[in-house]
Amino acid sequence: MIFFRNIHSYKISVILLVALLIVTVEICFANNISVTSYVDKNTITLNELLRLTVEIKSDEQIDTEPEIPQLTGFQIVGQSSSSSTSIEIINNKMSRTVKQSFTYSLRPLKTGSFTIPPIYTKFKNKTYRSRTINVTVVKENSNVQQPRQNTQKLDNSSSNNVQIFLQATPSKSEVFVGEPFTIKYVLYSNKGLVGLNAEKMPEFSGFIKEETFQAKNITHTLEVINGIRYYAYRISNYTLFPTYASTFTLDKMELLCAYEVPAKSFFDFGTTKRVYIQSNTSIIKVKPLPIAGQPQNFSGAVGQYDIKSDLSSKLLKTGESVTLTLTISGSGNIRMFEPPTLPVIPNIDTFPPEESNDLYHPDNISGKKVIKYILIPEEPGTYVLPEISFTYFEIRSETYKTIYTKSQTLVVEKGKVTPGSLSYIRPQDIDIQGLDIHFIITKNTISDYKLIITQAWFWILIIISLLSIVAALIIKKEREKLLKDKAYYRARISNKQLQADLNKVHSALKNDNISEFFVAADNALKNFIANKCNISAGASTIQDITVELNKHELPKEFINEIIYFFKMTDSARFGGTQFSHEELEEKYKELNTILQNLSKIKFRKKR
Repeated sequence: MIFFRNIHSYKISVILLVALLIVTVEICFANNISVTSYVDKNTITLNELLRLTVEIKSDEQIDTEPEIPQLTGFQIVGQSSSSSTSIEIINNKMSRTVKQSFTYSLRPLKTGSFTIPPIYTKFKNKTYRSRTINVTVVKENSNVQQPRQNTQKLDNSSSNNVQIFLQATPSKSEVFVGEPFTIKYVLYSNKGLVGLNAEKMPEFSGFIKEETFQAKNITHTLEVINGIRYYAYRISNYTLFPTYASTFTLDKMELLCAYEVPAKSFFDFGTTKRVYIQSNTSIIKVKPLPIAGQPQNFSGAVGQYDIKSDLSSKLLKTGESVTLTLTISGSGNIRMFEPPTLPVIPNIDTFPPEESNDLYHPDNISGKKVIKYILIPEEPGTYVLPEISFTYFEIRSETYKTIYTKSQTLVVEKGKVTPGSLSYIRPQDIDIQGLDIHFIITKNTISDYKLIITQAWFWILIIISLLSIVAALIIKKEREKLLKDKAYYRARISNKQLQADLNKVHSALKNDNISEFFVAADNALKNFIANKCNISAGASTIQDITVELNKHELPKEFINEIIYFFKMTDSARFGGTQFSHEELEEKYKELNTILQNLSKIKFRKKR
């Protein structure tokens, strides 16, 4: 009977273990899926079409479409879809992101305010959803204004409803004196920018400021705000420490932004427009620290802190020194307050402390202050170092808190230096009264005769001559290799030719020339592969390129990505598909990603 019970328990354990493994594998290989929906504008007229886009991002290709619910006040009159794949190879590890875009053209049926409900998609028995979007439909002659505040919409009709605004976001609106807070500046635009310049940076009068981030390049992320997709440019971050109580209106930041206006006709090459942008108004109320209950030893620390102390040694001899380290850690105005005063200890002399601050990024609010005191006992004996108190203003409870270190015991033995004979000089005891002794002149005005080979310039000339000969030999060998080795020559010029091809692609993108763009993109990728593999670019078909890339043992998914790009360019050139400027920009990014990944791969030489 006991034997059968053991078998039954063993079976249950095995079943539970297998179930646990299945759940673990499912979690480890779960797809990272996100669904985002956005529109091209929040307010339209009855004679306009609303463009609704649904994006599904995942780690692999998903064979599903979004479920569009009943749209009150709108009728779907058109639909299109596209997909793109980006592959990154970092440290020989490949990561893949698949993005599927579904675009719907909606015609408004009546005026009013409408809400586009969440859009769902299902995959592997899981449901993913987007957020709701509010849209207002007005009459044709009404003044169309976007509901978001601080949005600067250009008055020229050629600007294609460009919306740009600079958002200043403080982390707090009410603080105490000395209480740190952060403020972030992010520039939002519904169109990609080509230039950005800071015209006026805020001074923050009444605050001590620390700049924790400053943008060096024009880079952006994509964010959906009120149902509209914006390019988000992170400009700068500051940490501010108020110095006195008052109500402050923070200075505005001013930027000069530039964007491209697409051409209207064949003879129009397009222009670049510039616009000045100001940040929104931010009001901060700074409250004074309470006077009631403020201890005498309060040194201005505001925040939340802990304190601890440590002795470098607890046993030493007279004449030797020991370091007492005091560490105050937490969050608040760590740099702004004075260190605690060390109590007077009989028969122990102390030196002025060394102070250092170790702050944690990105906001410089959290960290620690380390104070080191040098102690020198004058007499042997056992000393008890008393507790050290530290008082700070706690923001959470709005009260003053006093914390203490633990007392330390120090044992001092008699050393070679007897009591009373210990002598040292403190830095503050040194006083320079004057300088009345000058240096003796040691320069000899009579030059001695020296041989040429003992002169430094002689050996410098010899070294330069030898280096010139070596450089000439290297250049000669390089030229011979370029003439004899065709594969090496093509590899050397591949980057130069690629730059010329990419300039053509960018020029077509700038002019919104769809056919020229895809022709230039096809040639750029084909020429780069041909130079890397030492094959003919003009006579190479997709099948030839596939065979050649397989010979060089490239990842199969990466080869499929390249072939998909070639097929997409052929379809765009001969199929007559229309692309918007934003879609062309996405294809340009895909091309750059493929070329960057190709440049990281070492191809075997083919002569």
